[in-house]
Amino acid sequence: MLSIAGLFPIGLVIAAIARTANGASVIGRLAFFPMMFFAGLWLPRELMPGVLRDISNYTPLGAAVEAMRNSMLGGAIPAAPLLVLAAYAVVFGFLARRFFRWE
Repeated sequence: MLSIAGLFPIGLVIAAIARTANGASVIGRLAFFPMMFFAGLWLPRELMPGVLRDISNYTPLGAAVEAMRNSMLGGAIPAAPLLVLAAYAVVFGFLARRFFRWE
């Protein structure tokens, strides 16, 4: 649930700042592919160099993958991925509320 709460406001911000549906589609794609890369879709996180893995830990999908992987392996979920996801939820939720306009 925290992964959804961390990612959904990003889509709301994109919808709030885009003027057209095509613009939202372009911005969404520009955000989607880097997030998927840092989540480990094309290069597994274990094979990433240290710098990329550190960056991945602070992206919403990277933090979600880290939290889910630790929970599936039966270990304790570290607080860092949960805090990253909560921070994305709060910051982008505030930005979405700030930039949303009724038309």
